[in-house]
Amino acid sequence: MPDAHGRLESYLTLVLEGSNAALDAAHRELYPERIPENIPLCMTVLYPWIPMEEIDDAEIERAAAYFAGRPSLSFDLVRVAEFPAAVAYAVPEPDDELRANMRGVYSLYPQCPPYGREGFDPPPHCTLGRLVGPCAITTEEARARVEPLLPAHYEVGAVTLMEEYEPDRMRVATTLPFAA
Repeated sequence: MPDAHGRLESYLTLVLEGSNAALDAAHRELYPERIPENIPLCMTVLYPWIPMEEIDDAEIERAAAYFAGRPSLSFDLVRVAEFPAAVAYAVPEPDDELRANMRGVYSLYPQCPPYGREGFDPPPHCTLGRLVGPCAITTEEARARVEPLLPAHYEVGAVTLMEEYEPDRMRVATTLPFAA
């Protein structure tokens, strides 16, 4: 969704889609509005990042250098939780390296606070569906659909830069690999 100034957005994420077909299907069922938006099952590192019109090669190289200095990530999605009146999500464990990556990016880009909220330090989470709105689900529905599929293990070797190419439509701009 374009930002408050009408600029197309970008965000940094860990794409999980493609590693667990059953969980991918559950995500599509629980969060159908993400299908036309082209947003895969993922875990956000920083949203929003820099508006698309302001991203240049130097900015991508800066982010790439940060992630290239960090190890790949390994974690399990272990249970379903909720942000009240917002979303149901899968909880990753362990989350120490995930949090370290997220907080490092927040420090690198203080002009881009997570979810546009100064001082916000959200826990790592894999959103499964909204608890409000036209396609709302309940946390109980998310638990019933997803918890039988957990734990689900993930090995993630790169952060993905997603770009909005038209309002509410995203695509992969590039991937930023972690250290080998």
